[in-house]
Amino acid sequence: MCKEMQSDRHDDERNKAAEILFKLGQYYEERDGNLNEAISCFNDTLQRNNEHKEAMVAIARVHQNLGNNEQCSLFCKKVLKLDSKNEEATYMQANLMLMKEESEGAIQTYIKLLEAEPDNFKILANLIELLRRAGRVDEAQKYLDNAETKTQRSKMAGLAYCKGIFLRFNSDPQKALRELNFSRFDNFYGESAIQNMIDIYLNPANEMIFSSILETDYATTQENIQAAKELVEELKVRGVDTSIIECQILIATKQKANLEQAQKLLKNILSKNEKYVPGQVQMGLCNFILKKSVDARNHLKVVVKMDYQLQYAEQFEQAWLLMGDYYISVNKYDLAEAELKKCLKYNKSNIKAEELMGLIKEKEKAYVDAADHYAKAWKMSNKKNGGVGFRLGFNYLKANRLVDAIDVGKDILKVYPSFPKVQSDIIDKARTQIRC
Repeated sequence: MCKEMQSDRHDDERNKAAEILFKLGQYYEERDGNLNEAISCFNDTLQRNNEHKEAMVAIARVHQNLGNNEQCSLFCKKVLKLDSKNEEATYMQANLMLMKEESEGAIQTYIKLLEAEPDNFKILANLIELLRRAGRVDEAQKYLDNAETKTQRSKMAGLAYCKGIFLRFNSDPQKALRELNFSRFDNFYGESAIQNMIDIYLNPANEMIFSSILETDYATTQENIQAAKELVEELKVRGVDTSIIECQILIATKQKANLEQAQKLLKNILSKNEKYVPGQVQMGLCNFILKKSVDARNHLKVVVKMDYQLQYAEQFEQAWLLMGDYYISVNKYDLAEAELKKCLKYNKSNIKAEELMGLIKEKEKAYVDAADHYAKAWKMSNKKNGGVGFRLGFNYLKANRLVDAIDVGKDILKVYPSFPKVQSDIIDKARTQIRC
């Protein structure tokens, strides 16, 4: 009896030690950015509790962020042996498959889980994200419809969140905001819903707020800036570190005083961890807007030379786009294509990457190839990006696809009846050429 009590006490002590080491590992990973120390702590956690799933997931995640994909896969498999429905391990494993161009296998993993539990909105949200990265986000609609017929009232926030991100990815920001607003008060989905809402308010059209190619007048309205600020306060109440988001808001104003304030905040953030991806990308963007192109590129080069990290997927894409855009502006098309292809490798639904690939081909007078890229971007924008539609129509004209040019012109005018030059430069010219 005494031996059993002593054994129980030892087990209890080992579990407590494991939890302390796990929390220390989380600190190194999330706050300090010291991933090697984080792995060491997580491994020590497993030595004291070899079935500590959270530590296994954390090791897999850190290995993925270090570019050690084989090690990531190994630990994902260990987790899934203990818990076959573990969402984070499933998501990482599916993304590894996606990176190997095994998108069908990755997507089927989630579909099987949803067949057993159609209203598991954690899984559905991951599937929507995965389908977006595979360039097939429109396929998510049937899973949303199926989930809606089976949803209990207690799970409505999860359904609203999934609808919100689906609508956002389908270029319908206003409807997305309505759904996300419903889910923003939920304990589980609220934080992510708020962050998505902030992103939409700051950039509803999902455009580049700076371009090296030509001066853009794209700007966030004061009303949207204020809405984003109010949502930041909600995140603070939840205990979220909002320092980078606050810098994003300052940068979105494009006002010199705010840009300089953002620079100071970002310097402070980067002084603690110079490899912090969101910090480097925002500093690059900030310097570009301040017309400090060399400084901007130096910050972005830190990121583009790193191994891809899934947790910073959006920031990596932003860095590649900004560099690709810059290289186009100085006629270095091969370098631009290299950056844009990285975007499309990890996210086949990246509208701007396809658009810029089209621009390169257009500048090279390869109008058929340009039209192919613009057509993909037009489809991915749900036929709502008028600028992309116009370039597509123009390149169809140049490629002598006259009926297609007319059809695209009509599609643009359905959404934007007064869009400039569509009637005169695309539809009328195509009709004239057909008559000739």
